[in-house]
Amino acid sequence: MTTMAPTSPPRSVQPAPQSGAARFWGAAVPIAAAVLSAVAVVVLWWVFVTTRSGQLLDDVAALGAAFGRDTLEPLLTPVLTIVSIPFVAAALIAAVALAVLQRRQSIAVGAVVLLGGANLTTQLLKAVLPRPDLDVTYALGNSLPSGHTTVAASVAATALLIAPHRLRGVVAVAGAVYASLTGLGTLVGGWHRPSDVVAAYLVVAAWYFLVEASRQFRSATPLPRGYRTAPPVNAAAVLGGLGLLSGVVAVAIGAWVLAELPAPGTVIMDPGSAGTTLAYAGGSLAVAATACLTMGSMLVMRPYERG
Repeated sequence: MTTMAPTSPPRSVQPAPQSGAARFWGAAVPIAAAVLSAVAVVVLWWVFVTTRSGQLLDDVAALGAAFGRDTLEPLLTPVLTIVSIPFVAAALIAAVALAVLQRRQSIAVGAVVLLGGANLTTQLLKAVLPRPDLDVTYALGNSLPSGHTTVAASVAATALLIAPHRLRGVVAVAGAVYASLTGLGTLVGGWHRPSDVVAAYLVVAAWYFLVEASRQFRSATPLPRGYRTAPPVNAAAVLGGLGLLSGVVAVAIGAWVLAELPAPGTVIMDPGSAGTTLAYAGGSLAVAATACLTMGSMLVMRPYERG
């Protein structure tokens, strides 16, 4: 009788090591995305903080938040009350613990860099960016970027960073919703202008892309069990489509409101007017659009897991 040789247990397949050039080009896309996000923050500040038309458009949208405040504020205030230093600390501890338990040390380091870098950057920008008095704004202090929105968006981005492949699409959509609700809550409560919230998303996106770029230079490790190489395209497409549609409508509304803004030296629109309400709707759409587009872009940047 023929005997069969015992088979050895299957071993992890080690991916082929990448050359230095391959790693450089692999990091080029997220680096470019990080630079574009940072440049977008600067452009946003220049347009909506240092120019009269930008300040006026931003303030008109903020004044329009009075519409429906009695109904919306009780619904969104609980979302804002979650944001706190203990909340960030708990999110950081949970992210690091999960990454360490899964032996994904680079993710643990990335979570610390992402949460710390994004929130410290926002506080630094709020402290150093000037807001000139152009005789149109209702509040002179600089409030760009939004600190509460940065916390929410950075926690959402960290959740995406540590999420296994099969959950990334759900995490990205949930993160976009949570970040949007937090940003909208700051508008409804009169805490921030739309540009403040949009800038916060971009700050978080810049740090997320930098973390992804840095991870391209590590030594390749086997894929953990249960991971696949294809990105969750459906969720990215949904976020991208919603973001683009909302963004186009927001730009159209902004252009119309800008054309209707009062001439220099006149009183700003009445908070209860149709113009301020429409501007508020446009600002809210811009907030939702940026949340969707940034989370969708982050999702696309994680097409596979290398440990």
